[in-house]
Amino acid sequence: MLSCGFNPENIVLSGDSAGGALAIGVLFLLRDMKLAMPAAAVLISPWVDATCSGESWTSSQHLDYLPSLHLEDPFHPTRMFYDAGKQFSSAMRKELQCPLVSPVFGTDFSGMPPMLIQMGSDELLRDDIQLFADKVKQHSSNDVKLTLEIYDNMPHAFVLFDFAEAAQQAFASIGKFISI
Repeated sequence: MLSCGFNPENIVLSGDSAGGALAIGVLFLLRDMKLAMPAAAVLISPWVDATCSGESWTSSQHLDYLPSLHLEDPFHPTRMFYDAGKQFSSAMRKELQCPLVSPVFGTDFSGMPPMLIQMGSDELLRDDIQLFADKVKQHSSNDVKLTLEIYDNMPHAFVLFDFAEAAQQAFASIGKFISI
């Protein structure tokens, strides 16, 4: 976008679910390569831990529409990174802990643009997202503005249900956030 003449101050990087993790990975790479950062990032229910280790993967399984499968299950979404049917191993788990795949395992969040994170209180990823937000605040030298919004009784990526009042509130909040 920069090569096309777009000003980074007019760019907002956004993603939901796995796209949220990809957006964070792009931010890590831009920062580490000392390239221009976008003005902000909007992350909706970002899948920040591909190991799915948060307690809410169990406690919220009756509240969310996402399947709550064990990491070793061949139908678990993270298994798409590996050959079908391949036995899950500790080496695979270690690879899934790379911050570019699972941003929650990052240790340096300094230099990131302002971030708006939205999640539902009932989603399976809730604890992972909360941990990520806490780590950003803890490991960013206080230079990252992070806003975490938790919407009551909402599942994963609830903004897709645009008829819901919470989704409309979330979109209004995004509009307000990016017009800073």
